[in-house]
Amino acid sequence: QVSGEDEVEFSDKDEPDGDGDGSSDCPTVRAPLTSLKSHQGVVIAADWLVGGKQAVTASWDRTANLYDVETSELVHSLTGHDQELTHCCTHPTQRLVVTSSRDTTFRLWDFRDPSIHSVNVFQGHTE
Repeated sequence: QVSGEDEVEFSDKDEPDGDGDGSSDCPTVRAPLTSLKSHQGVVIAADWLVGGKQAVTASWDRTANLYDVETSELVHSLTGHDQELTHCCTHPTQRLVVTSSRDTTFRLWDFRDPSIHSVNVFQGHTE
C-alpha cells in the first residue's frame, strides 16, 4: 500500500531531461539508418557486439544472426536450437554471444578467433 506522500505523479507528456531548453548533445534519428533482413520469423531480441560495428539478433525462426551494421550484410547465421529463441545477449568486452531457446538450452557462441567460431551448448531449466 502506498501512502499519500509516496505517491508518484504520471504524465502523458514527454518532457525533455535536463534544463528544459529542448537542446540536446545527442542527435535524434527519425528514420532507420539501415534494415537488417534475413530472419523468417519474429525478431525477439537484439544486442550490439563489442566495438559497435556488429549486431546480433534472435528470432522465433530458431536462428540468431550476426550482422555487419555498416554494410547491412549477414556475417553469420547461428543455427542449432530446436525451438524458438527467447533472447540473445553479448559480452561487454569480449566477442561472445549467448542465445537462449524454448528448447531449454542456451548456447555460448565464441567469435574471439576470426577463423574459429565455436559454440558450447548448456542445458537450462526444464520447467
